[in-house]
Amino acid sequence: MFEMGEAEINAVADTIRRGVLTRFQGKTEGYLARAERGLAEMAGVKHALMVNSGTSALICNMVALGIGKGDEVLVAAYTWISTPLAPMLLGAIPRLVEVDETLTMDPDDLERQITPRTKAIIVVHMNNRPCNMDRIMPIAKKHGIPVVEDACQAVGGIYKGRRLGSIGCMGAFSFNNYKNITCGEGGAVLTDDDVLFDRARLWHDAGTFVQSYDAAVKTPYFAGQDYRASEIEGAIIFEQLKRLDPCMAMWRERVALATKVIQEQGRYRIVPHNDPANAVSLALIFPSEKEFKEFAARKGVKNIFDTAGRHIYTNWTPLVEKRAYRDDINPFLTPEGRDACYDETAAPKTLDILKRTAHLGVSWNAPLEEVANWAKNL
Repeated sequence: MFEMGEAEINAVADTIRRGVLTRFQGKTEGYLARAERGLAEMAGVKHALMVNSGTSALICNMVALGIGKGDEVLVAAYTWISTPLAPMLLGAIPRLVEVDETLTMDPDDLERQITPRTKAIIVVHMNNRPCNMDRIMPIAKKHGIPVVEDACQAVGGIYKGRRLGSIGCMGAFSFNNYKNITCGEGGAVLTDDDVLFDRARLWHDAGTFVQSYDAAVKTPYFAGQDYRASEIEGAIIFEQLKRLDPCMAMWRERVALATKVIQEQGRYRIVPHNDPANAVSLALIFPSEKEFKEFAARKGVKNIFDTAGRHIYTNWTPLVEKRAYRDDINPFLTPEGRDACYDETAAPKTLDILKRTAHLGVSWNAPLEEVANWAKNL
């Protein structure tokens, strides 16, 4: 998380003093509208819609695409549980795709997992690491499957000149406390498509039909939920956005320096990155779990499998146990979903990779000399 400062405090105070805490208190030109324009401009998309969480953003994406009962949605085996829950909560079956050594979705396994029932692919830019979109997008296009980008852990990230979240037909951001920018909780839907944007808006606000949005809703109304963000969240993100790019540039500089030092020493292999010039994360990978354990014993480092357990599919209890709040809406009890598997046999390659890799925490604002010395002493 980047720093929270006086700018955010002042914006929140301004919101409270004016007594305008929701989008529709007499006008729409508040902090939410300004934050959404800023998000859309930063990402290079036509539309951005702030919601109350990254999970809600992903669900809005699924609803916009019409995902529902009997459909299959392909998700990476290494991500937060919200990624597979978004389609599951709508009656669809999440199917796992292995990650490769980049720690992102394996394009080869992606193509293997596509079936006639595959209706969407959710790629995950996990821990600010972009997926191999140059390979994934042509695969999706060949099969006529829409791609949603879960960029919840990669707000502001770049892949070969394009912002993460802007490459697929829809994207999702999270502003949870652990993300690149934060308002405590919150998220955003991103898209260039007018119809998908309208459908996301309808789902995120049950009262859309009586609200006064900046742009009129042109899609026929349907019943929705309430995932609305508040003006306080909008105020914080509006200010955080101003510092996002400078902070990301500092982070890239420090990761590049640490990478250079480690590579020059030649002792350790760095996890490959799909766009090294824009890397803001760094990890090591070892030939075997045994060799990793030998390294860990000397350096006191833990592997991703042990440190990121909640982001590994074998620990997604609701999916592993295939439970929903009612059996009649449980996709895993349908003929199409009974064979869904989330045990150790489902994505063994992912588990092997995570057991022999370790994230290296490179601070975005650490002094450069300190970063270099840390990398030398690794």
